[in-house]
Amino acid sequence: MYDWELADDALKTWIRLRQACDCTERVLETGLRKYGATLPTLDVLSVLSASRAPVTPGDIALYVAKQQHTASAQLSRMMRAGYVRKLRNQMDQRVVSVKIRPKGEDLLEKTRQVGFREAERLLKTSLSDKEMEQLDNLLKKVRDRALKELGVEPEPLPKALDTRRFLSNAGG
Repeated sequence: MYDWELADDALKTWIRLRQACDCTERVLETGLRKYGATLPTLDVLSVLSASRAPVTPGDIALYVAKQQHTASAQLSRMMRAGYVRKLRNQMDQRVVSVKIRPKGEDLLEKTRQVGFREAERLLKTSLSDKEMEQLDNLLKKVRDRALKELGVEPEPLPKALDTRRFLSNAGG
């Protein structure tokens, strides 16, 4: 990988942001690969496991910040692998919810420490607490600007997601 030193600060920062995300994901995927898991799989399983209420494919797309079709394709792969199942609402057959299956719970149990703890390790060995807070604030600012241009407002997490359970899934 090349270390791009460019005169244009915005382009240089954009490239570094993309490189940091790509490299970090590759590190995390390396640990998950031995279980046949990916980060998107771990993300979805964590949300399903921590949810107190039925979760629709649209909910999953919002939780994992992906477009609906991307989340649907991920769910289809996870269904074929036996990690999740889709259930139709008895009252309205158009409404579908997604449930984690025992095989998905087992995979989550095996991989939760690998994925989220490795991410935490990478951040904490690279940045001080103050730098992490600064980076978080800066990334939030960029995210919120992009969302505004998309006509979307960031929302607080729904109370249906048990954040303590999610964090315990994350190993934190």
